[in-house]
Amino acid sequence: MLPQSNHSPLILVVEDDTVTRLTLVKVLSHSGYEVVHASNGREGFSSFIEHKPHLILMDAMMPEMNGYKAIQAIRNYEQERATPILMLTALEDSESIEHAFEAGATDFITKPINWELLAQRVKYALRSSQIEDKLRSSQSQLVFAQKLAKLGYWEWDAIKDVVTGSESVFILFGIPKQSGVTLEQFLSNILPKDLPIIQQAISEANQGQSHIQISFRSLQHDGNLTHIECLGEVSFDRDNQVTKITGSAQDISRLHKAESLIQYQTQHDSLTELPNRASFTETLNDFLLNQSSKRLSAVIIFDIDRFKQVNGNLGQEQGDNLLISLAQRLNRITREEDNCARLGSDEFAVLIRNVQDQHELNLLLNRFTHDLNAPFMINNKELFISYSMGISVHPDDAKTTEKLIKHANIARSKSKSLGGNQFIFYRPEMNENAQDMLSLENDLRRALKNNEIEVFYQPQVNTQTLAPTGAEALVRWRHPTRGIVSPVVFIPLAESTGMIIEIGQYVLETAVRDAENWHAMGYDHMHIGINLSSRQFTQSNLMELVQNVTSQSKLPPKFIDLEITESLAMSNAETNINILNGLKAIGVSLSIDDFGTGYSSLAYLHSFPIDTIKIDRSFVLNLDTKEGRAIAKTILAMAESLKLEVVAEGIELEEQVEFFKDKHCDIFQGYKFGKPMPKNEFLVWLKEYNKPQLLN
Repeated sequence: MLPQSNHSPLILVVEDDTVTRLTLVKVLSHSGYEVVHASNGREGFSSFIEHKPHLILMDAMMPEMNGYKAIQAIRNYEQERATPILMLTALEDSESIEHAFEAGATDFITKPINWELLAQRVKYALRSSQIEDKLRSSQSQLVFAQKLAKLGYWEWDAIKDVVTGSESVFILFGIPKQSGVTLEQFLSNILPKDLPIIQQAISEANQGQSHIQISFRSLQHDGNLTHIECLGEVSFDRDNQVTKITGSAQDISRLHKAESLIQYQTQHDSLTELPNRASFTETLNDFLLNQSSKRLSAVIIFDIDRFKQVNGNLGQEQGDNLLISLAQRLNRITREEDNCARLGSDEFAVLIRNVQDQHELNLLLNRFTHDLNAPFMINNKELFISYSMGISVHPDDAKTTEKLIKHANIARSKSKSLGGNQFIFYRPEMNENAQDMLSLENDLRRALKNNEIEVFYQPQVNTQTLAPTGAEALVRWRHPTRGIVSPVVFIPLAESTGMIIEIGQYVLETAVRDAENWHAMGYDHMHIGINLSSRQFTQSNLMELVQNVTSQSKLPPKFIDLEITESLAMSNAETNINILNGLKAIGVSLSIDDFGTGYSSLAYLHSFPIDTIKIDRSFVLNLDTKEGRAIAKTILAMAESLKLEVVAEGIELEEQVEFFKDKHCDIFQGYKFGKPMPKNEFLVWLKEYNKPQLLN
């Protein structure tokens, strides 16, 4: 939207020709606009992020980043609106103009510029943008209102027998939205008993009835019934033949719910129809109150290993289908007298009642895990998933509902910390560990404020000269009583609580500031590698945060290497390519960390705008085997073909240096050249190792 009348619209001018740029600024300023300007596409993209102008004048051909690429970067960054961009070009051929529109330009202005008409072109472009913003807002409000009301619109072209409509109406009828859907296809999920109601309404329309109001039921893919009310207006041609019927459809299922169903819903999970947490707790309470037998019983609590990654790869709909299939399997593989429930997200619980002894319980658990681990069929493909399970036994581990659930959860957490894919019985010492982790979490929340979080630097050296080329920034926590806490311990805590966002931003700002100091001291070739966690990488304002850090630093962005793991890069590859392109447009370098441990698609890897791959240290450690050397050579050959820089991590031995030094490997990192160290120690190391040293 344009600002209120007491504020002038802000125009961004991106033009490499100084005379043209300053003339544009002068003409636009004279016309009452505020103006900021940049001399190339990369500066223009940075200025766009910083100032968020209302309109952009973008030259086509510029150094560093041309106008087409700058427009693409802006369009990748934008989410809520499309800023009008007028392309300035001396190229009048249709191919160049088409290229501009494909990149995302709104319009173009040919050079030499007609200065008298320029202000008018800008004025009308801003006015059109304002109208589009209002329309976009109205459409968004309408979609939200329809979603809230479970309402959709549809139209049947009786001549062509084609149904069109809103996304919500196709969801309501359980049909994928696509072109060419016939009326028969559109109604394919309607209950056969209700189809005559629709057929009768069409028959009455053919007899001249102009209004339709009917109700019927649709069978959804999950087996549930949806009650639909349909309103329609009939259009006729001159011969009084039906040409089309236009109308709305609304989900009125809740009007058909009885009080007993409301009670059912309060006790059951809406997705899987399993009992929910409240119901499971109540069932376990009742069981323990009436338990007089001396037999054993057990509570199992489990969740899916790496569920976020699985769900991200499958997508929301197929992820839900997996949970539904899992719930149905639980109902099949548990005994009739036992109970199962969905506690939330991917967390489930089972109550095993009255087994004779520990031996019988073990047999039951082995059969349960065997049946549970069978593959699922998703999208006609087998999907294998594993689980982290915790088990507490009544009466040995606890005699109350609260403690049985608590102890099973503690055992489940232990199972997950050991890599998952197993069940673990609760032991009393686990409770002490859980309390210790809770205390550590509370301390971590205060660590940044208390200046306990530090950034260490591990050196990186040139493979041929051993001269320093940069360092990787590694976060450390210096606890006041525990000393240095291992990242293996506190990073997962920070990830699970969301504190990794704040810690990650601190590391980014600190590392860039320290690298800027190295350059000021004369070490102006030094790069700084900074890891981005999965939580950081998926932040909606990531590009803005990186832009703010780079714009406030004198360190050229090309010396900042942002690192993401291979598994993170591939978790949602198409979306991540856009994010990486946006970061690349800011000018930073990009690296794939832990390369070889994930599941990269070569097609996607070729599309990623990365500069460097870092070979995971596990491959370096296996160089003493024939297979290990073969894998390392394959990775190096692939990197060479893609013209990527290679960093070998975990270098500790001379034999490892000898293997890599005459191959396509550019940088060493590992304890042989320096351990991670505080910035003051790193400066000492930097001064000592700064002179080139040729390998013998």
